[in-house]
Order: sequence, then C-alpha cells, then structure tokens
Amino acid sequence: MDTDGDGTITESEFINALHNSNRNPEEYDLQTFFSKADKNKDGKISFDEFLHSCHEMGLGQEAVSGQPVKKSQKEIDTIFKAFDLDGNGFITAQELSQVMSRQGDHLTSDEIKDMIQAADLNGDNQIDREEFARIV
Repeated sequence: MDTDGDGTITESEFINALHNSNRNPEEYDLQTFFSKADKNKDGKISFDEFLHSCHEMGLGQEAVSGQPVKKSQKEIDTIFKAFDLDGNGFITAQELSQVMSRQGDHLTSDEIKDMIQAADLNGDNQIDREEFARIV
C-alpha cells in the first residue's frame, strides 16, 4: 500500500491498493476507514495507526491483504524489542503508550488497556513475545 515507501499510507495509496486488490472496494467504506485510522489527522496512516484500526475493526492481516502474511522471527523480534523499552521480555501498558505516543498516536488509557487485554492470553496484564507474535 505504501507505494512511495515513506512509511505511511496516504488516502489515495489506500484507495488505489484496494481497487487493485482482489477485494471489491464497494464492500468497504474506504473514506470512513481512512478517516478513523488517521488518528492524528495528518492525512496519512502510520503503520501503528493502521494496525490499531484493523484491530479495532476486528481485521487481521489476512483480512486486510486477502492472503496470509507471515513475518519472520527476526521481524517479530525487531518489532517486539521496539515496544519492550526496558528489555525485560514483556510489553506493559506504559511501554505501549510511550511507543504509540512517539508515533503520534495519543491513545487513552482505556484504549491502551483494551489493546493489552486483546493480546494478553495469560491474563498477566502485559504482552510477552509469544502473545505479540500472534498479533503481528
């Protein structure tokens, strides 16, 4: 989707990608999705905004792309380490909030809590590497 490789998706990139995919764009309210996904209203969707919006709407990567998407262990580890600020092997609500804020996604404590709960399978109120790997 990010055709110019700048790390964000513009509305035109988003709409063009769906028009060129196997998906029927009429199934989606593309402008509404884009507007909701663009949390900081800068006219672009960052990677974090995109993931957060897909999660909010119950969409996994397979649903968005139309095909299974597998990340390598190295990719998962790299992304996990970016969120695990203290390097203890867990992503806490505070770490998630800090990383999202740095990306321009200023989420409420309830939104952060919901994201942690959605990924936290063992109920310890933090995300370990295995739990993280299931959502990326």
